Amino acid sequence: MHEALEHTHWPINWQQFHFLRPAALYLFIPLLLIVIILIIGNHEPQKWKQFISPVLRPYLFSPGSSRAMWLPLIIFSLGISMAIIGIAGPTWHRTVIPGQKVQAVVLVAMDLSASMDATDIPPSRLERAKLKLSDFLDAHPGAKAGILAYAGTPHLVMPFTTDYSLVKLQAGALRTNEMPVPGSNTTLLMKYIDTLMNPVLAPSNILLLTDEVTAADAALFTNYINSSIHHLEILLMSSPAGAKVPGFPQATSRQDEGVLQSLAANPGIRVNRLTLDTTDVGSIAKRIREHLIFEKDTKTDEKAWDDMGYLVIIPVGLLSLLWFRKGWTIQWCMLPLGLLFTSCSVNSREADWWYTKDYQGQVLYKNHDYAQAAERFTDLTHKAAAAYKAGDYEAAAALFALDSSAAGHYNHGLALARLGRYDEAMNAFTDAASLDSSLKAKAGNSISKVSKQKMQVDSIINMDQPDKKIKEDKKNGPLKERKREAEDPSLSADTKVKDMPKTGERMTDEVKSNIHQAQEGQSGEPGKDTSGNNTMKNIILRRPPADPGEFLHKRFELQRKRDYQQVKPGTQRW
Repeated sequence: MHEALEHTHWPINWQQFHFLRPAALYLFIPLLLIVIILIIGNHEPQKWKQFISPVLRPYLFSPGSSRAMWLPLIIFSLGISMAIIGIAGPTWHRTVIPGQKVQAVVLVAMDLSASMDATDIPPSRLERAKLKLSDFLDAHPGAKAGILAYAGTPHLVMPFTTDYSLVKLQAGALRTNEMPVPGSNTTLLMKYIDTLMNPVLAPSNILLLTDEVTAADAALFTNYINSSIHHLEILLMSSPAGAKVPGFPQATSRQDEGVLQSLAANPGIRVNRLTLDTTDVGSIAKRIREHLIFEKDTKTDEKAWDDMGYLVIIPVGLLSLLWFRKGWTIQWCMLPLGLLFTSCSVNSREADWWYTKDYQGQVLYKNHDYAQAAERFTDLTHKAAAAYKAGDYEAAAALFALDSSAAGHYNHGLALARLGRYDEAMNAFTDAASLDSSLKAKAGNSISKVSKQKMQVDSIINMDQPDKKIKEDKKNGPLKERKREAEDPSLSADTKVKDMPKTGERMTDEVKSNIHQAQEGQSGEPGKDTSGNNTMKNIILRRPPADPGEFLHKRFELQRKRDYQQVKPGTQRW
């Protein structure tokens, strides 16, 4: 209760009372001059009444009331005085900055050491870990989820995202043989976790899916949690009896219960036992969901003060209503109020009082402030053009798509080309030319440019494929496949099998499916480079394999060469 009173504005702290704009108090000088002029003007002249007979005076003059003269003047002076005080900005309390609300995340660390292939938990520890991760995400923890895999080196698989389907897809492709360094290096793991979680402001959770926690691992976990705001959830993927490690006949992976008991004593670490149903991961998801939003502590800005001038708005407004009574109006005194609004611009906070949103956007567009113009425009066409100029091509493409005119299709194509969606861009240019014949030449040039850009991008994507090498590098090597050429002097349709050469290149039929062609490109057997359309066709068809596991393996290997050059396999490779 005491803390709540400290954050209120009452009572007034007269020791800290001051004005934010004290120069506005000089307005009392012209107010004083106005009051003096009004008093002189309202003073009833007595001299000229002497020329009228006293008998006629009661019929020519009605008796005046001093109240009718002084009350409007007092109300006017009081209202303007309060307005001046409000403009000066009275304050006596520093600005309280409310606590920022941030959302927690969950980082999943998947153990991919060789012991995870043990089958004491069918079908294997790793496969059961994948299923448990899927059940955990299906329980909707609500937080952004990221996943990393680790063995001898840690590697990020998927950054934090709310799209759980992507996390499941990447996790489903994880295998132990994808890791470039065998073993289980928990020291590197905790350093990498600290790097990923350090920017997270909200107390979040780390979900560790592993089959064994050693005493050294427990010490690292405890040290990290004690110095961090985050929590550690461990889901143990092994049976109490343990199991032999595949590929290491002499090795047995078994969990030490004493280590788990020491970890459970730490309030920031929770050890979860594996269950046959989803109770284990469901309880983890529930705990994360209950502490999803974190609000930072409020603080007081030492430089900013709360402007309390708004308190006089209602009293001044009520007093101004009296000015419309007969005999109370002081019309020429309203002139200064009108002058206050003559310098309003589109960048002022009161711009909506005087200008429409589209006019504001037009002014900002002419001033090359395209980002602000895109926010102000309500007309979708102008809004899309401003977004395109500002470089927000995603928004521009979405807005241009709503315009069914020929110009709309053409502009839509320009935005799509900027996003690298070349096929859609060429379709949009074609639609624009079909709707307006005057755009055929312009659309044709744009299609040509986009087509060239697409060819360049596709060629760059496939530059690292091994089958781009020239066949002359290995003339006498193993048999290499290529497509049949009509003018081939070595082989023809009636060549006998016994005459087939033992080295060089052997002919193959045209590959019928994209999947087959991709597999051939992956095998590392270089093909023959052709020219023209055949070359372009080969480049387009040669794509990475559909299995993301192979991609992850190559990415992990590149990361090891870049970040972990000095890391060697330890004595324990499982």
